[in-house]
Amino acid sequence: MKKYVIIAFLMFLVALSSCSKEEDDGTLKGSFYGGVEGVSIEFKKSSPTDQFDQGEEIPAIVTLKNSGEYDIVSGKAKAEIYGINLETFNIPEGYKGTNGILRGKGEFNLEGGEREIDFGNLRYDGEIINSGDFIIRARVCYPYQTKTDVPVCIKSATSQEAGESVCNIEGEKVVDNTISSAPIQVTSITEKTRGSGQVRFDVKVENKGTGNVYSNDMVCEDLSDYQIEARNKDKMLFEVINPTNVVCSFRSGEESDRGVIELDNNEEIISCWMEADGTYVDNLRITLSYMYTDTTSKDITIFEK
Repeated sequence: MKKYVIIAFLMFLVALSSCSKEEDDGTLKGSFYGGVEGVSIEFKKSSPTDQFDQGEEIPAIVTLKNSGEYDIVSGKAKAEIYGINLETFNIPEGYKGTNGILRGKGEFNLEGGEREIDFGNLRYDGEIINSGDFIIRARVCYPYQTKTDVPVCIKSATSQEAGESVCNIEGEKVVDNTISSAPIQVTSITEKTRGSGQVRFDVKVENKGTGNVYSNDMVCEDLSDYQIEARNKDKMLFEVINPTNVVCSFRSGEESDRGVIELDNNEEIISCWMEADGTYVDNLRITLSYMYTDTTSKDITIFEK
């Protein structure tokens, strides 16, 4: 009898393991896959190599990988090489864009899309005594969006006092698969009643990536102008798509469903509200639009020829 119990238990464990694998097969279980990834940048293997000779021509190529959930049209994701004397290394100055759309991850491509940007061959023509160590750096600059599809409870204080039980305004509303994968994240949405006939949403936005965020109308080429860069840093466009009668309060003093927000220490909380006519569940759909930058680097050694 004990033997059969053990066998049955082992069969249960195998079945449980099988179920866990099925649940982790990449099948979308909500509106979004979720995550904090956007577009990453890396130097392609051996482009450049770790070591090469003075005057030798070596390819310089970067790979952009879009692991988020927003597609970037051809030419809008850009990269530049910086942090070295570009003239001495014979590298063109400025940004170069992708040749083709850079797709985000989706049902038929769970890893996301990739594009290469070729800067041609670098060649160091400067003076080298025995050998020299350098750090070659690259920056990616790209437009991106974060989207939410979060179920919320539309209920006024009057309805709550009347004991309406359709939904509950209490508790955290952001759960798995309700926020798209992107470096800028909506990390919290909470609700409370406002007056007798309104419901309020407090939306927390955070930079969860490793790079910097800029206003959505920022131009990559202007990042080298420190005044323009500082004026646009940590800003983004915040838009409520649904429900259509939501109003938010922005730092500018404007009350609207659309406005610019600015992060402070990588986060900001925006308060929005709407008239609550009855009690029902709706989806709070927000779109955040911005420019984002990230960097990579590689150590290289150049030997005297």
